[in-house]
Amino acid sequence: LKLSSGINAEWPLRPGYKVTVKGVPTDDLDGRSWVSAHSEEEARTKAAARFNVDPSSLSLSQDPDVLDTWFSSGIFPFSVFGWPDESVDLRAFYPGSLLETGHDILFFWVARMVMMGLELMGDLPFNEVFLHPMIRDAQGIKMSKSLGNVVDPLDVVNGISLKELHDKIDNGYLQEKELIRAREGQKRLYPNGIPECGTDALRFALCSYLTQARDLNLDVLRVEGYRKFCNKMWNASKFALMQLGNDYKPPPADIIRTPGGLGTESELDKWILHRASVAISETNEGFRNYMFQQCTTAIYSFWLYDLCDVYLESTKRIFYKGEEKEQAAARSTLYTCLDIGLRLIHPFMPYISEELWQRLPRRTENDPPSLVVSRYPEDSVWMNENIEENMKFVKNIIHTTRSVKDSYLDSKAKPEVYMKTQEKALLQPYLSCMQDLIGCSQLNIDREPPVGTAVGTVGNRCEVHVLVKGLVDPQQEIQRLSNKRDNAEKIMSQLSEKMDKYTDKVPESVRQANTEKLAALKGEVETIDAAIENFKKLIL
Repeated sequence: LKLSSGINAEWPLRPGYKVTVKGVPTDDLDGRSWVSAHSEEEARTKAAARFNVDPSSLSLSQDPDVLDTWFSSGIFPFSVFGWPDESVDLRAFYPGSLLETGHDILFFWVARMVMMGLELMGDLPFNEVFLHPMIRDAQGIKMSKSLGNVVDPLDVVNGISLKELHDKIDNGYLQEKELIRAREGQKRLYPNGIPECGTDALRFALCSYLTQARDLNLDVLRVEGYRKFCNKMWNASKFALMQLGNDYKPPPADIIRTPGGLGTESELDKWILHRASVAISETNEGFRNYMFQQCTTAIYSFWLYDLCDVYLESTKRIFYKGEEKEQAAARSTLYTCLDIGLRLIHPFMPYISEELWQRLPRRTENDPPSLVVSRYPEDSVWMNENIEENMKFVKNIIHTTRSVKDSYLDSKAKPEVYMKTQEKALLQPYLSCMQDLIGCSQLNIDREPPVGTAVGTVGNRCEVHVLVKGLVDPQQEIQRLSNKRDNAEKIMSQLSEKMDKYTDKVPESVRQANTEKLAALKGEVETIDAAIENFKKLIL
């Protein structure tokens, strides 16, 4: 709050009284002509003693202006609760716990509030101060009307055309030269105007920028990206509600929160619940440490990369073709993840999260009526590091296979894929998920790859072979693989030379890591050689 002198009648008048003595000329700038007092009676007594006259010979007029800006702001933490009266609100809400403000007014305002609180209330008005950064434009330049880089939050929320941006500064007070420069700045920064992003996207974007830095370079394109993220959330929730059905009744929370759950959850169900636990833990840690960027990153990653990109895509097969027990477990897991995801994101995106949460069925009739009064997620009962490690391996295989596939084939192609690995037992529960996410017609884990496959490796744990026979030029692939082999051998040579020069000062952990890296490179070279031989057979 920053008040200008004399603009708000709600604030107390200055406790200063101008003294006029009959028959004695006075000067407004003379300090002797002013007295401060709690009341006019007290002021008259002080003035009579100062001028050594009878009180009846004095005339007093209180300063018509209010307390100055920073004084008024300094008493803000307790004056808003009725001070100097001992109101119920003052006893209940003073002192507070946290003040959020900017670096630039630490002394002007924060220090004054601390001093006023100690002097007049005998206690600090707050124990912690959170300092937000100063918002600048995308290039880090301080916003200025003459530069045309000022961003009105309402324009980001509602959207605005370039012409309307020009009109706003044309109706201002800029001189002709500044006006030309401002219009050029707007045209450079917002050639197509500012797209409509909505309140939630702007709020989420600003929180995602909050680090320990003192400046925040606001890029409207990033805000627009979060608007698209809102669309992703909406579509994902809409799809999930379709799979749940109109008559779905979620199981009691105490069953879901036990480590065993329903007892029929798949490895994929357990993984997404683990990822929900990770998001809960990281978000709460971020709140405790005022690291709001950590909160938004954890929530965004859970929604986009875990729930939408992996889990929803992998469960479509279950909802359409799965057995009844599989579908029941998937529905329960999906409902739990939606409920947690919406609760987590509610402080950052209150409107869309409330709208979507209201469409979810309730576990019991006693559930809260709104997210505003719901308990924030805080438990992490589904933590499972083994599943996390297994899924990392699975996702690496998926990523490698898709990279190989995209390198040779059209994105719509669905080739056969073969895997050579010693981790068959680990991968078996994930085969359906992997086939869906890879986009292949068949995924084989126990068959010898035929001639004519493109090869990718996941360390020394797995080889993936994508059948490309008849779809690529073997000569070109042999050349490409030969170049790749040469590069791998070059890295091997450099690493071997480095390892030969080890001294006693090299930690054992570094030695072990380089040994494993060298072994992985040797395995990659062997795989490439095998792939080259396969393509040579295609030529013959």
